[in-house]
Amino acid sequence: MGRWACVLALAGCGEPTDPSTDADADSDSDSDPDADTDADGFSDKEESDCGSDPADAESICYACGWRRGDPGDLVATGAAEGDTIENVHMIDQCGEEVPLWDFAGEYHILFLTAAW
Repeated sequence: MGRWACVLALAGCGEPTDPSTDADADSDSDSDPDADTDADGFSDKEESDCGSDPADAESICYACGWRRGDPGDLVATGAAEGDTIENVHMIDQCGEEVPLWDFAGEYHILFLTAAW
């Protein structure tokens, strides 16, 4: 039985799908961006800034700082140039599972390694 590893490293060079970084952003409209509406340990502003849902405790910010950018309407169309590929999930250098579609609308360089 072989061993393998897969590492994801990303470098962005594009505009995010949601460029809103308003310091007063409060996407759950509770009028208090410093509150933690879903009690997950992140303030509502922190979650708004990272693309997480401040009202959903299951949606939290990534430890490595990746922005959650899946628009929710992507459909895999194939693997040719211009197609949308499957939502591949990889483990990043912080040990978290990161779905590829969270980087929709941005340019990234992926470095993958494997060993057996």
